[in-house]
Amino acid sequence: MTDQLTHAPAPAPERPVRRRLAGLVQLAHLDRRFLPVLGTVLTLVLMLGVGQSRYSTSRSDFISMKLFSNLMIDNSYLLVLAVGMTFVILTGGIDLSVGAVVALVGLVVAKLFTAGLPLPVVLVVGVLIGTACGLLIGVLVQVFDIQPFIASLAVMFLARGLANVVSTSSLAIKDEGFAALASWSLKFGEGRTTWRINASILIAVAVLLIAFVVLHYTRFGRTVYGLGASDRGTAVSLMGLRPARTRIWVYVISGTCAGIAGILFALYTKSGYNLTGIGMELDAIAAVVIGGTLLSGGVGFVLGTGAGVLVYGLIQVLIAREGLDSWWTRVFIGGVLLLFVMLQRLIVARRR
Repeated sequence: MTDQLTHAPAPAPERPVRRRLAGLVQLAHLDRRFLPVLGTVLTLVLMLGVGQSRYSTSRSDFISMKLFSNLMIDNSYLLVLAVGMTFVILTGGIDLSVGAVVALVGLVVAKLFTAGLPLPVVLVVGVLIGTACGLLIGVLVQVFDIQPFIASLAVMFLARGLANVVSTSSLAIKDEGFAALASWSLKFGEGRTTWRINASILIAVAVLLIAFVVLHYTRFGRTVYGLGASDRGTAVSLMGLRPARTRIWVYVISGTCAGIAGILFALYTKSGYNLTGIGMELDAIAAVVIGGTLLSGGVGFVLGTGAGVLVYGLIQVLIAREGLDSWWTRVFIGGVLLLFVMLQRLIVARRR
């Protein structure tokens, strides 16, 4: 009897294998939401590969820290706009006012400097202008039950009209403190490999990281995703969250980001102009969609939006390197956007 127990055969290793396979299958189902972001990353890698093969020389490579530095410098304002737009789209809404807010903030900043106000006051007022516009949209959407498209369109016309009231011509910003902030940078490397980080990059990256923490590690972030995934926040209310307050706050965040973007764009151009930002809201929406956020709401990642902005900027770089007219940028962005919208449609269909 003892010998039989001692020499009993070991259990077959089928269960651990089956468990691992089941875990992989389950992980694949869970990771379906990552497919749009994966498509964004693959698109970015493909574009970088094309640029590396076509434009690298014996003296310098196309893929370099200088390339990414220039992309961030040229598109820091767009990154901030797109981060704010991500919050809104995740709830199933839209904000068409951000381009007009950028124009209004730039002109107000220029006017305030002309009036002799100090730099800190001007910067705070510029951001608060965007916050006020976002708050107005949020109140119209939540309290008065107006569609986000109509509410943000009305605020877009309001902000654009106020920009024309401030000035119909370009206003140069000559304040010394503002000029010093615009020109400040940290340089790395030497010669052709020199790259730099300026104030706009630091601000844009800080906004992106804060948004990442808020969306993925806070109660507010869970409510944002819940609003986009449920019908008018019914499920969110049953979970004990506050959909009404959150719906207002996402537009406040978008407006605040538009105010920050207006200041970054003024740092970039050192001026304010009433025709600034026409179509900029569409650029922000395109970057968010390319970054993998579903227009229907509830699915998306703000870091994907950052990758979408890089794809957007890289398209402009490749078009310029090819020597094509600038309007070809819109053609290629439209094509990429169409592909990602189709990918989103397939994902939504499979979820159903």
